[in-house]
Amino acid sequence: MKSLLSALFLIAAGLSLTSSAQAPAAAPGAPANAAPAKSGAVVGVAVVGTFDRSSIVLAYYRSPLWEAILADRRFELKTVKAANDTARATELEKYGGESQDLAMRQLAGKAPIDNIVAVLQPEIKELTARLKLSGVVDSSTADPKAPSVEVTPLLLDWLKATAETRKMAAEMHGRTGN
Repeated sequence: MKSLLSALFLIAAGLSLTSSAQAPAAAPGAPANAAPAKSGAVVGVAVVGTFDRSSIVLAYYRSPLWEAILADRRFELKTVKAANDTARATELEKYGGESQDLAMRQLAGKAPIDNIVAVLQPEIKELTARLKLSGVVDSSTADPKAPSVEVTPLLLDWLKATAETRKMAAEMHGRTGN
């Protein structure tokens, strides 16, 4: 629970739209290697890629990609405030609070992660093609009897998850590494 609270705090700290405006950061690149399929996988049988939901939520909200989105919003907020566009400034400030609430609910497993999956689509498509997967899904929704391959580390690579983020994700699950 302490790790979950720490993760929520770190996400909340990164979501503030009131920090200084800056130019947006570059988008993340693609990872290199795949995790091996679970034992028992049969050649010619559809294999699904699975990811750990909470690890991906944590990594997304701590990623350079999310920071770039926030930087865009902070830059726009500074610009609209300078232009006295109070209506747009109010919308942007509301976005900050709503984003923070959504991130916390997603990390707690109480909100869908459609926004994150949408951002991951280019990498999910690449992994599906490269690893010849039938699809990529949240591991909690995958059929435990079906052949699967763990793609969480590859998605963490794409999100440019730091060692600290990976450690936090592992600690949320009582593991020593991810």
